[in-house]
Amino acid sequence: MSSIPIHILVVDDHPLITQGIVGLFTGVSEVTVKATAHSISEALEVLKAQHADIHVALVDIRMQDGMGMELVRYMARHYPHIKAIALTMYDTEEYLKAMIQAGALGYVLKNTSREELIEAIKTVMEGHYYFSRATQDVIGQYILRQQEKTSPRARSTPATDSVHLTPREREILELIAQEMTNTQIAEKLGLSPRTVHTHRRSLMQKLGVKNSAGLVRYAIEVGIVSPRPQQ
Repeated sequence: MSSIPIHILVVDDHPLITQGIVGLFTGVSEVTVKATAHSISEALEVLKAQHADIHVALVDIRMQDGMGMELVRYMARHYPHIKAIALTMYDTEEYLKAMIQAGALGYVLKNTSREELIEAIKTVMEGHYYFSRATQDVIGQYILRQQEKTSPRARSTPATDSVHLTPREREILELIAQEMTNTQIAEKLGLSPRTVHTHRRSLMQKLGVKNSAGLVRYAIEVGIVSPRPQQ
């Protein structure tokens, strides 16, 4: 068995988390923290310079400049040799589904032990899925949902991504998914807050959702939010 340590990239917008993980693996021969990043944009820069030396990326889900699944999707497309693990505090089916669909092989909660995290890293390095023991109920629900979707009734239901959105609607939806308020979106796009509010209500009606969380879920599921590599 090779004695070369597994090199990991830790992506989390909380410095205390990245520092904690660095400390967690200090003195561990199997795993070495090769780099850390505190935003998606910083992670893209790290990947551009060091992707050949990184084996596994631990990625938080909610970042200040976007969502972790954006980064995972980008890595799957451009650096497929890097295995991604979601390292998060969210044990919800919505985020589990989004990260797996983006290309993650692992889903681990932040309150996990060092031993389990090492096990997760080794498992995905072998090309297998790994899910935190604390997410077993969520995984069960996810599997049931997937089974329901393959039933004859589910196959006869139109997919949500078939809904036509205008360029402006897609633009506003992307900003909503980044948790921007109506006022912030209005300032960014040069619109009035009332106009943004009208677009938000129209999107809810068109997509058949009841609140902004539903809009975010839709944006994640159909991949409207996408990473912007640094030039």
